[in-house]
Amino acid sequence: MTTTSSAPVSAAEPAEHIIDVRGRRIRVAQAGHGAPLVYLHGAGDLGDWGPALSLLARDFTVYRPDHPGFNHSDDDPSVDTVLDMAFSYLDLFDRLSLDRPGLVGVSLGGWLAAQIAVLAPDRFAKLVLVDAAGLRTEVPTPDVFTLSPVQQAELLYHRADLRAAAVAAAEKITEDPGLFQRYLRNRMASAHLAWNPYMHDPKLPGRLHRLAAPVLVVWGAQDRLLPVEYAHRWVAALGTARLEIIDEAGHLPAVEQPDTFAALVREFLSLGALSPEVGA
Repeated sequence: MTTTSSAPVSAAEPAEHIIDVRGRRIRVAQAGHGAPLVYLHGAGDLGDWGPALSLLARDFTVYRPDHPGFNHSDDDPSVDTVLDMAFSYLDLFDRLSLDRPGLVGVSLGGWLAAQIAVLAPDRFAKLVLVDAAGLRTEVPTPDVFTLSPVQQAELLYHRADLRAAAVAAAEKITEDPGLFQRYLRNRMASAHLAWNPYMHDPKLPGRLHRLAAPVLVVWGAQDRLLPVEYAHRWVAALGTARLEIIDEAGHLPAVEQPDTFAALVREFLSLGALSPEVGA
């Protein structure tokens, strides 16, 4: 493992590592102490750590990898589907020697987390799916691959202040060549994985019975990219899951309501057996 930062691992300043996984370089940010927690980011995430992860790092050792083909990780030509990427992640977890971590996935990362846990159900203590893609409902949704950065920013957030800040940043994204290149690379990688069929795997519902870990489904009440009906679709497909809907939050409740989000995840990962669909 090659460390690109000599700073001590802390909740405030995550250390960055470059992990060689079968010849591919995967960037992993890490902070905190305690039981391991792996956070799998969404399609539009440009590599930020974020307040919610710093809060969780007070109680857990938090690992935040960049997916293969995203941000600062190498491309992996063998990855054509979310299922392929799930196998790639199992190789990464082997390299990190993680012992039954909690697995948290957001949006595309939620789909990925579910797929990983289906493949290796005994390797994870608990699973948290946050506004997760991967399943289909009859509720119409916008096609994110046709949206401009500004249009996407407008739909991501519910809070007016965060939405305005995101729109302002999106309007200037082309002024930063490195950031714009990363945005385009992430967008192409996401489309490669999830354009057709759009943001779901029709075979995934029939595989979810393999999950062994307790599951928490977290959703932003005002999500306009994947409306809250998708949360209920996940709970129905899983059979037993705890559902928590966070008010005053859109597609990224960890960003809009970091304290509430972190408290829910902390409680869930720290408790034993859970009853289904409480807090719905």
